Amino acid sequence: EDAARALARPVPGRMLPFPLQAAHLGDALRATAPDRLRFDLTLDRDLQIRLETLARQVAQEAGDKLSVAILAADHRTGEILGRVGSPGYADMDGRQGYVDMVTALRSPGSTLKPLIYALAFDRGLGHPETVIRDAPATFRGYAPQNFDGTFRGDLRMREALQMSLNVPVVKLTEALGPAHVMAALQRAGADPVLPGGAPGLALALGGVGLRLQDLVQLYAGLARGGAAPALHVEGGAGAPGLALVSEVAAWQVGHILAGLAPPPGAPAHRLAYKTGTSYGYRDAWAVGFDGRHVVGVWVGR
Repeated sequence: EDAARALARPVPGRMLPFPLQAAHLGDALRATAPDRLRFDLTLDRDLQIRLETLARQVAQEAGDKLSVAILAADHRTGEILGRVGSPGYADMDGRQGYVDMVTALRSPGSTLKPLIYALAFDRGLGHPETVIRDAPATFRGYAPQNFDGTFRGDLRMREALQMSLNVPVVKLTEALGPAHVMAALQRAGADPVLPGGAPGLALALGGVGLRLQDLVQLYAGLARGGAAPALHVEGGAGAPGLALVSEVAAWQVGHILAGLAPPPGAPAHRLAYKTGTSYGYRDAWAVGFDGRHVVGVWVGR
């Protein structure tokens, strides 16, 4: 009877497309354990499909040879919910989609500024309402400029961070010591790579190599009151996070970032986020969080 029913069913005449979600992650997991037959992941399948669709749309609208990467996680548990390494797994339109940009080493631009302000608040160098001066300054031959080439004079630290001014954050980095900032990155679970070996003041403006997952882990720490579980894509709860900054400093920075104008279509004061651009406009970043999720986006070449 089973054979008769099988013979009565029509035979497909064409091959259907095979699902290809989270292809870069699949490659990475297979490389670490090629003999395993099954991987149980924390990814949300529907979210993964939506993020991959979004990445393709953005890349196509942005122009040829541009790539996009997205990482979304639950900062309460450390579970990675969505992970997009490129707009497409194939080399479409010269985008080199086979390259996993979630793990690629890039310059983080201004996305480290919230960490530096939080460290400065912890050290007692100021608080959100402390006045700091934004004016031309030289630090042992290093003369940072603002994005638009102008200076604002005296303003509150809150405003300096929201406007992403460069001179104030370099002043804070000099007072903290670049090595202190590097140590904080490592405590956050990041794996920073320095081109020259020793950290300098350019660290504050993106003079260090980081990965998208490093930045999302860092912002998860800020979202979780200064410490977050390690981001993970398999198993149960991640390892407990090491203390990054105090709960007060993390809240202060989150409150400042939530005061920025929200992205189009988003409600005000719900999303704390920071953007960043690397030298020569090679990388564009946006990393942020709400009460549950932390998301990082990279666009570049």
